[in-house]
Amino acid sequence: MTVRHAAPRSQTPRRHSTALLLAYLAGLATLAVVAGAQVVRAASASLLDGGLDGELAGAQGVSLSGSQPLLTVIETARRDLLLAIIAAGVGGAILLYVVFGAARHRLDRQAARLAQAAGRDGLTTMPGHGALVTDLGDAIESARAVGGAISVALIDIDGFRLLNDTHGHRVGDEALLRVGRLLERELPRGMRVGRYGPDEFLVIAPEHALAQLEASVRCFRGSLTAVALRLDQRDPVPITVSVGLASYPQHAGSVTALLSVAALTVAEAKVSGGDAVRVVGLVAHDPVATRSFDVLRGLVQAVDTKDHYTKRHSEDVARYALFLSAQLGMTEHFGRALDIAAQLHDIGKIGVPDAILRKPGRLTADELRVMEQHAALGDMVVRDLPDIDLVRAGVHHHHERWDGRGYPDRLADEAIPLIARILAVADAFSAMTTTRPYRKAYSMRHALQRLENAAGTQLDPDLARTFVKAARTVPGAPVPYRAQPRQALGWITSREVA
Repeated sequence: MTVRHAAPRSQTPRRHSTALLLAYLAGLATLAVVAGAQVVRAASASLLDGGLDGELAGAQGVSLSGSQPLLTVIETARRDLLLAIIAAGVGGAILLYVVFGAARHRLDRQAARLAQAAGRDGLTTMPGHGALVTDLGDAIESARAVGGAISVALIDIDGFRLLNDTHGHRVGDEALLRVGRLLERELPRGMRVGRYGPDEFLVIAPEHALAQLEASVRCFRGSLTAVALRLDQRDPVPITVSVGLASYPQHAGSVTALLSVAALTVAEAKVSGGDAVRVVGLVAHDPVATRSFDVLRGLVQAVDTKDHYTKRHSEDVARYALFLSAQLGMTEHFGRALDIAAQLHDIGKIGVPDAILRKPGRLTADELRVMEQHAALGDMVVRDLPDIDLVRAGVHHHHERWDGRGYPDRLADEAIPLIARILAVADAFSAMTTTRPYRKAYSMRHALQRLENAAGTQLDPDLARTFVKAARTVPGAPVPYRAQPRQALGWITSREVA
């Protein structure tokens, strides 16, 4: 992580004080040398004058009383020198008092700045962990005294470690700065926000009910969908967060307990797919989980929990595939099998490591080979379900390409089962209109144009054109749940669409 260091602004005054003191000492030494020279010069003159006067007096018998005795001259010079040294000492003491007083005040100011900086995060300049815990403790004590309540929101950036490992700490720091600035801008006054951990932010709302805090956090999360990290010429990488909300005294009675239950709620949100807001003790309604515990629904729930970056992807593919099947006039029996195959087409991702499945960037060649195994793994998972042959064909072959360059069996043209060719069109459209770990979702218009471009290479040309035409003209055609309008990113030369 990048750490900002304060500029050494106190060095210049310190250098000035040192130079002033050295100049004073040099001046004092010069004064002593000059005074000593005067003493020597006076003594020499006195000796010379005394010798000449003695010779003249002896020759002429005249006494010269104008000249001073040598001892008197030396005594006078010594007294003057002593007075000069005393005056210089007094001046030096005053100077030292001023210099060291200024230094003391400067050190006090630096200590105050360090104490203030110790409570702030070096990267975001927001309040840090210690300051937030202290503020939360004070807020809870105040609330306890008046019977009030305190609400907190713990916000965790999804996939932050993978983001750092894949793109470097500079990109991770940029994500932290983007989230921190947006929080400061979006949250209402009265809510205190800071950086609580390496990839976490904490919001303290002493004057707001839990419902108000939840609404503010959801508004922030909605604004975050427009934020993305742009890495060189690659597609923008989206930022998502998982949020846990808790309240004192409803959910916990102390600082430690409140933060602990908020952290557990964040963990539940991340395990269930991330990119979600959860309140302690409230589990989001999941229509899949409330149905019977049949094998099919259990498998669908498993893959949606495993791959949280493609939430709704199974349902999306099913909607698009059934829509295309209706345009083709397929039978009801075929439609039921298509619906099951669409919802299970990515079930093999259960066997793909999380580090590959959730990687926020392009996969390496080795990682791609591992990812490509999910089609065969999915076939193995569903092969024991009753009356499943048609479903297995769709799950096993939905990544085959019309031009024979797909996987796992490199089938081409009509050798690819029809159910798999329909799934390929639906899967490609869903992939492009869903926000992925390595890019934002395409607009529906842009995704349809790319489907047309892929007709005859990746996709069955008749099926691709039929889907595109119907999506543009048929009333009530299915649309992406959360397609975000965006500018075109340029056409790909290989005509790959997903």
